[in-house]
Amino acid sequence: MPVISTNTAANTAVRYLNSNAAEQSDSLAKLASGSSITKASDDAAGLAIATKISSDVAALEQASTNASHGISVLQTADGGAANVSDILERMKTLASQSASGTVTDTERAYIQAEFEQLQEEIDGIAESTRYNGQSLLDGSSDFSDDTVETAATTTGATSAATVTADTTGSFTINDIEIELSSDDTSFTVDEMVEQINASLQAEGEYTIVASSESGTLTLTTLETGENASIELVDGSGTLNLATLGFTAGTYTGTSTEVDTTGSDIVVGSSSADTINLTLPELTSEALGIDGLDISSADGAKEALSVLDMAIDEVSNARAEMGATMSRFEFRSAQIDTSIENLDAAQSAIADVDIAKEQAELSAASVKVQAAVAAASQANEMPENLLSLIR
Repeated sequence: MPVISTNTAANTAVRYLNSNAAEQSDSLAKLASGSSITKASDDAAGLAIATKISSDVAALEQASTNASHGISVLQTADGGAANVSDILERMKTLASQSASGTVTDTERAYIQAEFEQLQEEIDGIAESTRYNGQSLLDGSSDFSDDTVETAATTTGATSAATVTADTTGSFTINDIEIELSSDDTSFTVDEMVEQINASLQAEGEYTIVASSESGTLTLTTLETGENASIELVDGSGTLNLATLGFTAGTYTGTSTEVDTTGSDIVVGSSSADTINLTLPELTSEALGIDGLDISSADGAKEALSVLDMAIDEVSNARAEMGATMSRFEFRSAQIDTSIENLDAAQSAIADVDIAKEQAELSAASVKVQAAVAAASQANEMPENLLSLIR
């Protein structure tokens, strides 16, 4: 029914014009932003997933930086440890020279002077090997290894052993045969200590020491931790292990980790994704070489044995650093792969399909133009109807 008070056709045309204009604006917004989700109503679930992926990517990018810093710390520490190893080799050379009968005590004094300087230099390197202001090898940094380590030890006789005159006996400590003998009816602990140490040192073994504390015969290793051990094997004679109060077997040290050992480096998007970075203390005291003195032939022989132990300890420390460094490198590569894959997943969810959106924009533009033309025609209809009553 043709009327002039209500222009229904114009209202309809304007409604479609508004709808088509909204579609055109949405397409323009997506093309301008490059994202298919410009407001939550576009894809609520997709927006939540894309936001979570975006936060994970940001965390992983920082984790990649953290891993790089961890590698740098280890490289710095390994450089210092390499210098310590070189110094220990030089110290062993000096000890070997001093132990030789071809030098006199005068030359040994000169050798000892260099030896002392090298001991101090090891401590200097341990303190001066720094990263971000922290000394890495002197046990003071956040990366220090605070593991509680004990030496292998065992106790025997607490007073004179039960012996008879002209008693002899033998047993084995770490494959070294120990022979004890007494010409008296009593055999004191101090005499046992003296003979045991003499037998060990005759074989170049200075890392196991017999001592007498409060009248108790004690065997102790200079090494600490799970690798420290004393193996006792029973021998023959009246004065054997049982007589001395020892029991055949292997006695080991212990290693007990504490909560403060090392520092956890975050290498993932979660606080649980960590790698523990722990660095050993490589001072002269920690290596057990601070008390060495090669100004005598006997001291030089002791130094040769103890330095071998210290060299092994530094080598093990560098091996641990290298293993941790390798782990950081593999984790860093994995992080880069994860970032790439997550970026691809986020793109599939949130990035706009340019070709598709351009087609929709073109269609919306045509529909807007059509709606404008239709609204223009609809607005002319009442005027045309008025011509009927003229």
